[in-house]
Amino acid sequence: MNLPSYRIIGLSAALGSLLAVSSAGAEEKLTTPPTDTAGKPLNPPAPTGTTPKLVGISAFAGVAAIDMGPVNDRLDSAGPGRLYPKNLPILFPILGGQGFGLFNRFLIGGSGAGLLSRSVDESGDRQVSASGAWGTVDFGYQLIRVNGFLLAPVISLGGYGMSVTSSSKAEASFSEALQNDHSSHLTNNGFLTGISLVSKVILLGKNAHEAHARSGWSLGVRIGGLYGIPVHGWKSDGVKVNGDPPFGLRGGYAALSLGVGTW
Repeated sequence: MNLPSYRIIGLSAALGSLLAVSSAGAEEKLTTPPTDTAGKPLNPPAPTGTTPKLVGISAFAGVAAIDMGPVNDRLDSAGPGRLYPKNLPILFPILGGQGFGLFNRFLIGGSGAGLLSRSVDESGDRQVSASGAWGTVDFGYQLIRVNGFLLAPVISLGGYGMSVTSSSKAEASFSEALQNDHSSHLTNNGFLTGISLVSKVILLGKNAHEAHARSGWSLGVRIGGLYGIPVHGWKSDGVKVNGDPPFGLRGGYAALSLGVGTW
């Protein structure tokens, strides 16, 4: 999936902020955010222009709870002798990144994350694993921005991909490994919507040239929900399979982020 243009703009601008913070660090000592808000606006608009003056970019890590119920129901009923007696887990570690720019009080950017593979050992020397990823364009509104602290609800639109693989753990010859029943790889893709709450603070920084802004290294939290709408059902090697369980990437996630920016 190609990176959204807003995300590329935010990335470039935030990298510029990173260089500015690094160069200015030798002249002005980085400090923790001030706690005094007396007389300061709690929600000042960002400077306007053709490119955002206030931007941020960060990497995040956390955990997502995904509804694997339809897939697990099918594993419960698949094959004689309970070939798949164990269910796939619903909790997945996630790694991702996000970038944004502030236009007046509106946040525009992009984000994406990967669901790291989780697997279970089944009977008959088989293993079932699941993994996935998503990418979105983000639209938010600044509720609070003061002393380097930012709070914004965000609506996301994009797409997702999910895969489930059933494979044999037993040793096999080259010819046996080429057989379809040695390993089966299923994929499911679709549109994705989401809603989240983003909170960030400039943990170590300095006052920026832009009014009411700070620039530096940030720590943040992002909590959200996802609702995926499949474009088609499950496919095996690009071919539609019959009788597949209904599935869309749906669930919630929470993540901590580390990055750099100016807001």
